[in-house]
Amino acid sequence: MNRSWLIGTAMLLSAATTLLLPQLAGNVLTAQSNYNAVQTIGPGGLVLENDNLVDALSEIPLSLMIDKAGWENGVLSLDLKVNGDVHEPQELYRNMALAIGFAIQETANVDQLLLRVVAEDQWLDTRRLLLAGDIRRSEWTPLLQEGLQNAGNSPLPDSLKNGFRISESELWKKQFIYP
Repeated sequence: MNRSWLIGTAMLLSAATTLLLPQLAGNVLTAQSNYNAVQTIGPGGLVLENDNLVDALSEIPLSLMIDKAGWENGVLSLDLKVNGDVHEPQELYRNMALAIGFAIQETANVDQLLLRVVAEDQWLDTRRLLLAGDIRRSEWTPLLQEGLQNAGNSPLPDSLKNGFRISESELWKKQFIYP
């Protein structure tokens, strides 16, 4: 009698497991899809694609012109163009902060922003790099964002340079920071 009881119990558990597991899996998928929907509808809800790249970037209130833009596999590449000597470091820092804020805070699918500030010499038809940053969503913090926004005209602190992986060219140092 013990043997038949064990066999019956094992068969009953197998049947119950077969019926319950698909329903549990369905509940997990429903919970995940609800979470994703909430995540993308929030303030970081814009899903950036090639189709909406130009329109989305044109909404950023930059004082510098966008020279080049690219989008591929979660990486947004953006070149901001400086013309002439009428710009101060704080303006360039603010433009960088606006671009970073857009990429990290307003989009749902930008994982990395490759940001460059380039100077264009119209007489010689050349472009030279001033600043470059490699900003990653996983390392972004509001404190770094605020620090860049309010950096003023002084050199960037190492914490900002390291946090946003900002590098400065010699031209930047000569023209803007240590003239």
